Amino acid sequence: MLRQKYAAAWKLTEKPDMLDIPPSQAQLIGRISADAFDGGRTAQWLTGLGGAAIYRSVRDVRCGHVIHCVSDRTFQELGSDLEKGLRLMTWMSTRPMVWYWWDQPWTRELPANIDPGRDHVNGGWAVPGVLEVHVYRREEAHKVLLHESIHALGLDVPMLAVEPVRVALERDLGRPLWPHVGEAFTELFAEWLWSIASGGSWPAQIACSTRQAIQVWARIHDATEAEDTNVFAYYVLKWTLMQHLDEVLLSPNASVMHWFDWWRANKPSLTAAAKKDMSEGLDLRMGMTCSYS
Repeated sequence: MLRQKYAAAWKLTEKPDMLDIPPSQAQLIGRISADAFDGGRTAQWLTGLGGAAIYRSVRDVRCGHVIHCVSDRTFQELGSDLEKGLRLMTWMSTRPMVWYWWDQPWTRELPANIDPGRDHVNGGWAVPGVLEVHVYRREEAHKVLLHESIHALGLDVPMLAVEPVRVALERDLGRPLWPHVGEAFTELFAEWLWSIASGGSWPAQIACSTRQAIQVWARIHDATEAEDTNVFAYYVLKWTLMQHLDEVLLSPNASVMHWFDWWRANKPSLTAAAKKDMSEGLDLRMGMTCSYS
């Protein structure tokens, strides 16, 4: 029933009335100057493009949403992706939002025998309550737009509510996690929304996430060092929540009290599957919408 509601809302979301506006080149350059979020990868890519960089900014005349983009693709090639982005923003928010997009072809690749970290996983950021979204990969850009919009619009599970879960998980795992364990809900919600907007199969997405949870757990189950991003939450705890989808999506805040118990109940089967997994010696794709584009 909930899926039908969101699908109907998506179907009714109009195609944007897209208008090109003066490119915000200074903003796209200035917002990556700190380099803290990706070790300078995005800044290096943009510098390498030099005069070949394509800057394009668009506004939805009806709703006021804006996208500022820099890319190595042509002005025309960007059109359909920008149009889809504006429509997704309209679906998510009646308040005007801004999307900053560094459209770099940096895929989520995990080398063999390496534990996943931020460079293999992350793709964007947002500040809760600030209606701005930042995405710095082409791969899964629209799904990341949805994920970061959930943050910007304040639709996350409150961090204070998740804190006891983080403490319990760290005790169980024997090491520090990245503090934002609530990302498990945010990523689940984003993947579910994108399956609707993209026309993807949700059962196929669950199968994809199950495979990834096994592969990631095979690598990190014996880790002793602190995380540098939300690997456990994105891949393992998210998979746990997927098995209680209705409860999580209908009452996310209330569901938090069950997250640790759900994890403990599923840990033995996941561990058994991880012991049989032979992927540690392989390079892996870490994109989270691996069941569809």
